[in-house]
Amino acid sequence: MDSPARSCMVVLADLRDRFPALDGWLVQFQGLLEPSRVVLAPEDDCLHLALCSQGERQIASLALPPDLCRMGQPLDHLALGETIADLLLERGLIPARVSVDLLLPLSSCQWRVVQGAEPGQALDVDALRALQPDLGWSLSLQESYLDLLPLPRADRTLVMGTDRLLLQSWIETLANADLSVRRAEWLLSAAFRGLSTAWGNREERLVWLVEQGSRWRLLLLHGGCPDVDLALEAVELSALRKEVQALVQAWCEPQERVGWWVTASPQWQGRWAPEHDPQLGRLHSDAEMSLLDLALTAPQEVAA
Repeated sequence: MDSPARSCMVVLADLRDRFPALDGWLVQFQGLLEPSRVVLAPEDDCLHLALCSQGERQIASLALPPDLCRMGQPLDHLALGETIADLLLERGLIPARVSVDLLLPLSSCQWRVVQGAEPGQALDVDALRALQPDLGWSLSLQESYLDLLPLPRADRTLVMGTDRLLLQSWIETLANADLSVRRAEWLLSAAFRGLSTAWGNREERLVWLVEQGSRWRLLLLHGGCPDVDLALEAVELSALRKEVQALVQAWCEPQERVGWWVTASPQWQGRWAPEHDPQLGRLHSDAEMSLLDLALTAPQEVAA
């Protein structure tokens, strides 16, 4: 004899066959019970929303007028909040039942690698504020929102910082959309975590070339830790290649093994490889993923 649970499943399957609209009602009912997790990655001129639908990740993007966000700072909390809410509703999501992972814009944060006072002892936020190290950035440690990421070298910690008022501005903007923030992280640090997962624990040096908003950034990693972070001048491909190769040659020893990873928008996919010299090191990725794509591959973190 069938169990009561199995009988209920058979009845439910029969009802879904007879009434296809029931699937939509069940999805809405589940949404009322459990908040949907979405990733919001705002830029000055665009909003990106990543969510899972039927087991697949989807990204919705919306162009923004120039008066809503500038240099990573929301300018009109109410209008921007309403725009985000409308984007969610268009995707069939109820803002009040959505939990947001916020990826702060590239221009809104700074980061540094910090070495702990004692070997093998990881830093926490309180210890960092007490140490007051000179990080060479414009942010005040006491007035900043800080996020720490342990690095493969036990005595190294990656410190990300943003102005506390800027983060509060985004929280207020999302509150206007009736949204709660589960976690806030920098877009670049999330992409770095995604890269670290894909790269593994290799000791090989890695050249990470990053494009965002038509500007390029060069990050040189040694032992899984960012060693150099530079904004590049060149935009055109041939000039960019010359600038990068000169910097890489100055950074590593002759004949040293180096890996290459290009993260860029879809229009750049496959463009680095044709002129890449294998003697400079193996090219592991030729813009198969954008910065946001790579950030979305990062392991999920608990709420901060």
